[in-house]
Amino acid sequence: MLTASANTPTSVTNKELFEWIEEMTALCKPEQVHWCDGSQEEYDSLCDLMVEGGTFIRLNQEKRPNSFLA
Repeated sequence: MLTASANTPTSVTNKELFEWIEEMTALCKPEQVHWCDGSQEEYDSLCDLMVEGGTFIRLNQEKRPNSFLA
């Protein structure tokens, strides 16, 4: 069984992938590890995070819905 030290989702069963993530996490020492799930909630959350951080600028939602300047 895999240990979830990098917040590994329970759906990850590929041992080689898990070991590579563990190795890269130990080497790079990121503040956090984010596993993408492709959900709309995740998309919205990441876009909001980038808008708050200044990486994205939200365009006029009436003219360009769901569009950003990066």
